[in-house]
Amino acid sequence: MVKKTDRRKSQPFLFLGLFLIVWWGIPASWKIFTKSAFAEFHAPLWDLSSRTEDLSNYWGHLSDSKETLIEKAKDSSRLQADLDLQDNRSNAIQEEIVRLRSLKASLSKLETSLNLGSSQRFEPIVARVSHRSLSGWWQKITIRKGSSHGLKPGLGVISNRGVVGRIKSVGTRSSEIELITNPSFRMVAHFEGDDRPVTFQGSGIALGGTPVGLALDVPHDLTPTPEKPHTLISSDLSAIFPRGVPLGVVKDLGDGEEGLFKSGNVTLDLSLNQLMEVTVLVPHQ
Repeated sequence: MVKKTDRRKSQPFLFLGLFLIVWWGIPASWKIFTKSAFAEFHAPLWDLSSRTEDLSNYWGHLSDSKETLIEKAKDSSRLQADLDLQDNRSNAIQEEIVRLRSLKASLSKLETSLNLGSSQRFEPIVARVSHRSLSGWWQKITIRKGSSHGLKPGLGVISNRGVVGRIKSVGTRSSEIELITNPSFRMVAHFEGDDRPVTFQGSGIALGGTPVGLALDVPHDLTPTPEKPHTLISSDLSAIFPRGVPLGVVKDLGDGEEGLFKSGNVTLDLSLNQLMEVTVLVPHQ
């Protein structure tokens, strides 16, 4: 029994040995032909198997294409919305940086002007404009700071472009500013390079939206022209403004009502109609 079992176990190895002996004895040309025939026989089967797999993948994708496309569309929409939001935030940040840089430069110039040529010192308080009332003759704006910030009626208000007006009334958290275009606004001023005081008075908004004022009590020897206009600036005699803050330019002067002095229109800065921030001048005690 043992011998028969051992023979049965060794038979596969005997057949393998005989096959190898016969294979080694077969001519090379016959081997090449057999191999080629074998490949030719299986090529259609391999091709069919590959096509079947491709077709299976295709139909598999078709079966879930709607859900997949919907999810991909949602993801794409979310990504696009996020990109748009980030782009808008980036633009807003850049605009805010430009605005803050401009404000910083303006405040630097303002601080310089507040401490030069005047015996009075001021503390600048920047406030945001919340409302404008520019219809008719009554020119005024409202800012978002009031008595809780140390403001009170009569304080001067300026911007980076020049004199804006003065505080007319004050609430707890807001204040109303009477603009220099208001006919009830009057202050002492003088022309740049000339220390003699003149009177400035508001004159409303001219045709075309240009803010204007009047220069009164001007000495006769001053002769501005459109080619060489004279700049009207604030005087420290006004008490609420330091010396040298621009009001506007005068291009022509005519005889006054009494003939002793001249008078003429003052062209103010156009930005007065679009102010977004102003600076209130609080005198140091």
